[in-house]
Amino acid sequence: IIFSYLLGGFTLSRVFLFPVLLYYFLFKPDFRKTSREYFERVSKKADHLPEINLLLSFRHLWQFGSSLIDKFAVWRGDIQHDQVNIYGSKLFDELLLNKQGGVIAITHLGNFEVCSALSQSRQEFRLTVLQHTKHAEKFNFLLNKYKIKSIMEVLEVTDIGPQTAMKLSEKIGRGEFIAIAADRLPVNNPEASVTCNFFNQPADFPSGPYILAYILRVPLLLLICVKREGKYHIYFEKIIDGRKISRDERIDFTNKAVKIFAKKLEYYTQKNPLQWFNFYNFWQKDL
Repeated sequence: IIFSYLLGGFTLSRVFLFPVLLYYFLFKPDFRKTSREYFERVSKKADHLPEINLLLSFRHLWQFGSSLIDKFAVWRGDIQHDQVNIYGSKLFDELLLNKQGGVIAITHLGNFEVCSALSQSRQEFRLTVLQHTKHAEKFNFLLNKYKIKSIMEVLEVTDIGPQTAMKLSEKIGRGEFIAIAADRLPVNNPEASVTCNFFNQPADFPSGPYILAYILRVPLLLLICVKREGKYHIYFEKIIDGRKISRDERIDFTNKAVKIFAKKLEYYTQKNPLQWFNFYNFWQKDL
């Protein structure tokens, strides 16, 4: 698919993408089931959601596949700054001006990699993305293979030991940003989570982003990018200020921040329901 993109751009790559997605759609019944359950839950709040059927689930999968091509286009620099609208840039500019870094809570809603468009007008923007080992290795291999320059450094975080913590602290000290998924439980430690209401049912969210924010004493931010009518829309918001807190305050701090994050994610998801790409049973707790 990448080769077809290099050969014929978006149009040809989508031709090759179709049979791949059709295969997964036909032979992965778990996907169809979780997609339908997700839409049934979101439909109570989503704007203008079409009829829930197999076609809608395939459109869901198609949006995901198309976003992968968009990621590659971003890494190659084929998506220009004028194709991106940024909301909340004043907050972002203030942090850069003051050389104050932050922890960015990223999600599986939309296409986070498009945020690299920020670097076209803000050369001082430096970003480290924390990912699981196998994903980090594949990502770096792909960038190196196609000699793609990226503002993102992908860092393995199977375990955050003292050396990793020190490295992150140094980055924050230089005014850099650290991004971590806030809607996916860690692979090796799913118990490190906080339960919060999400679309009217309890769901587990990882505690890592909030722990990083108060350990590093920096603001926790939300960065979401969705695609509408051929343009990318980046939303940049503050979730909570980071500060030194006592051990007794940590649970309250985390619970408060998770509730704010979940409410914001719910808002953007109901506005863009086809672009949330968590293809598994996110709600595993009973009411």
